[in-house]
This record gives sequence, C-alpha cells and structure tokens, in this order.
Amino acid sequence: MPVAEHATQPSTMLTPAQYLLQERLAETKSEYIDGELLPMPGVSIEHDRIVRSILRSLENQLSPEHYEPMTSDMRVQLSETRYVYPDITVVCGELIFMDADVDTLANPAAIFEVLSESTSNFDLGEKARLYRQRESLQTLCLVAQDHPWVEVWTREEGTTWRVREFTGLDASAELPALSVILPLAEIYSRIVFSVVP
Repeated sequence: MPVAEHATQPSTMLTPAQYLLQERLAETKSEYIDGELLPMPGVSIEHDRIVRSILRSLENQLSPEHYEPMTSDMRVQLSETRYVYPDITVVCGELIFMDADVDTLANPAAIFEVLSESTSNFDLGEKARLYRQRESLQTLCLVAQDHPWVEVWTREEGTTWRVREFTGLDASAELPALSVILPLAEIYSRIVFSVVP
C-alpha cells in the first residue's frame, strides 16, 4: 500500500535532515516516511484509555532494570528515511539514540499501536511492514479500539515472524519476547463498545 493512502495526506517532500530540523521546532508532531511528511491525527478518548491501560500493565509486569516503556512522545527511527511516533515503545537494555539530541530512539524492542479508524489500513499494512523491518524489533502489537482484538507479531529468527490474534474479553494476549500477558478485559476495562443491531 503506498504511503499516500494514509488517511492524513502528506503535505510536502523533505529530506531527513529537513524533517528533523522542522520537527524539533514544531508544536505538533508529524511522522516521516521516505520523504513524505505525515501529520499525526488526534486521538479519541477510547484510544487514550487503551494506551494508558496497556502502559500500566507493561509497567506492572516488566522489570525496570531491563525494560523501559515509553509513550508516543518518543520519536523512533525505523531507518535513515523513516521516523514514527508509536503509541508505546519498549526498549530492552540500554537506550540508543540516533544522535546527540537524545530525542529519537534507534533500538525499539517492542512497539504497540492502537488502531484508529482513520489510519487502521495504513497501520495494519504498510506501517506494520516497515516496523517489522527494524532489526532490533522483537514484538509488534496491534490493538483495535472498536472491538476487543489484539494482533501480536513475534520475531522468531531473522526476517521470520509469527503472528497470533486474540479476540474477545476472555482472551489474554501473550507477548513471549517480553514475558508479558495482556488480558483483553484489562486493556478494554473502560471501553464501551457500540452494539450493532
């Protein structure tokens, strides 16, 4: 899927250096994929609640001596021409940054994205593929916000990934690379789903 199909249409073409210079001065965040600037859309209250629930569960289960979960304020470098703001990023061990500005993480071990209606096709397709190309990444977790559904990608070896889906409030998403279990009932504890007639 071309990046241009992202719900927020790219506004201009920039070099990576131009993007970083502009982004570090900007009041709002934009992602950058192969020359295209993609302004970040706003989030719903459901999106925010789900992110906070996942973050709380990760902080309760992960050893702070070995892992550090971060919010979407932390920019992540996927390659020299790709910069994104995942909803949650987890680092294992030392934090490695792309340069001395210490604002762009280069070694994500796990990434969590809560899918929004406006960006879900891009997040599930092209963006997820770009995430899986990052060598340090061991886990990619995609979370729906309009129904209880979680998709977990786990790197097995090299470029081989295993994907599992977890559906329903009785399910628990297993993240073996992090030794974490996320009960969907906890992830969606404050979410009221629309009833389809």
